[in-house]
Amino acid sequence: MELLMSRAPEGGSSPEALEIETLVRRTLAGETAAFEQIVLRYERRVMTLSLRVLRGADDAQDATQEVFLRAFKYIHRLDLRKPIEPWLMRMTVNVCRDIARKKLRRHHSFSEIPAVDADPKDESKDPYAGFAWEQQRQMLWRALEGLPEKERMAVILRDVEGFTTSEVAEILGSSEGTVRSQICRGRLRIKAAMDHLT
Repeated sequence: MELLMSRAPEGGSSPEALEIETLVRRTLAGETAAFEQIVLRYERRVMTLSLRVLRGADDAQDATQEVFLRAFKYIHRLDLRKPIEPWLMRMTVNVCRDIARKKLRRHHSFSEIPAVDADPKDESKDPYAGFAWEQQRQMLWRALEGLPEKERMAVILRDVEGFTTSEVAEILGSSEGTVRSQICRGRLRIKAAMDHLT
């Protein structure tokens, strides 16, 4: 099992990439404190994506723990010529899919919609602004939940998490063209669902 690493890509490595490479090397040498530093750096990002996909705090916490257990187990496979974040996000997507499938088999519903983002409205001007914004946010999540899984994941990663199309393709193990198609179809279906709900 060879660790795929290179010193510096053609354009040179960023200080962050070099720091991650060092932490990975130290982890492979048996320093658990080094892996803890990786967890501290990416735990919030993994938790946020898990929460947005699973929409339940307990499930998102379970997913986050599982992601880092898998990351520790498979860190020897990490190719540090590429950024670590897409590798972790792909793992997060896979873990969330596993958890969602298990929940569906047990006939649980995904009705809880957590407040991930803060309300951008100033409620002091309009006391109903917060209510209207929350109602619109819930309609959006319902529309998003109604998408086929691949479209939903592509839209969440691109439009909610802010990854580039190429990063989404890497995370989902798909081509950029396919991802563009999924995002386009997903956005159109969300718009149609929102138009129908309002």
